[in-house]
Amino acid sequence: MTMHHLEIKHLRMIRAIAESGNMTRAAEKLYVSQSALSQQLKGIENKLEVELFYRIRKKMVLAPNGRKLLKTADQVVDLLDDAESEIAKLAGNNSGELKLGTHCIFCFKWLPGIMADFRKQFPNVDLEIGTSHDPATELEQKKFDIVVSARSLPENSYEEQLLFQDQLVCIMEKEHPLAAQNHIRLEDFQGESLISHAEKGESKFYELLLQPKGIEPKRFMTVGQPLAIVELVVSGLGVSVFPLWAVTSTLETGALIAKPISREGVPLTWRALFMKGNNIPNYQNEFIKMMQRANVISQV
Repeated sequence: MTMHHLEIKHLRMIRAIAESGNMTRAAEKLYVSQSALSQQLKGIENKLEVELFYRIRKKMVLAPNGRKLLKTADQVVDLLDDAESEIAKLAGNNSGELKLGTHCIFCFKWLPGIMADFRKQFPNVDLEIGTSHDPATELEQKKFDIVVSARSLPENSYEEQLLFQDQLVCIMEKEHPLAAQNHIRLEDFQGESLISHAEKGESKFYELLLQPKGIEPKRFMTVGQPLAIVELVVSGLGVSVFPLWAVTSTLETGALIAKPISREGVPLTWRALFMKGNNIPNYQNEFIKMMQRANVISQV
């Protein structure tokens, strides 16, 4: 077995799949798509030339080599996380405030757990969270120290750290006529009732993808709460567009169906955006690392 192929992300992946026993739940825990996780597992198994899991129906059962690696993963991942946290604390400068902005309401699904862990490690840092509308201006004016967004800022004054890969999908109730298609064409939104969390004039999906092609939904409904949107879609009142990770748990229940948008898909890359500088507090860097550790950034 050529162990030099293994990276820390692979150990995190093995532990997540072993704990979940299911690729869908493991992908949700790691904030990646199920297809990305499957490709990553297949890639490392091919490189190691061993089978780490047995695929039994929809369950993932550890193979002997997988059990060996899980023991290593439990030891290495915990030791590494503890060491990084201790080093961050010893570096000093562990009091102050950290203002976090989110450019998408769907981020509120996974941020609270990270915030709770951060508060335990840095009890003297006041952590605030708010909704970001203009990341560049808000970072420059110090309204936020970090903005979590799927957009990139090209200006040289800003830095970004990748968090995880994702894609936009169209969700619909399982009896919807479009549910039989392999993917949803942009033209399919013509005449559909589209339920969005943003107003039509503020919807990037409408502004960047539909409007340039002259595609107009039959009805554009604005609903501010993601859970309410899901319930409306399940009730058959329209379709919606969500990041895949935001609806993974709902998809598992069979209450609705998600389809890629266009044959090529619409990829998303979630980022942590912040100002460049030499005086960034170590607790800010640690918060970004905590977000990264909770996710898998790239495939094998």
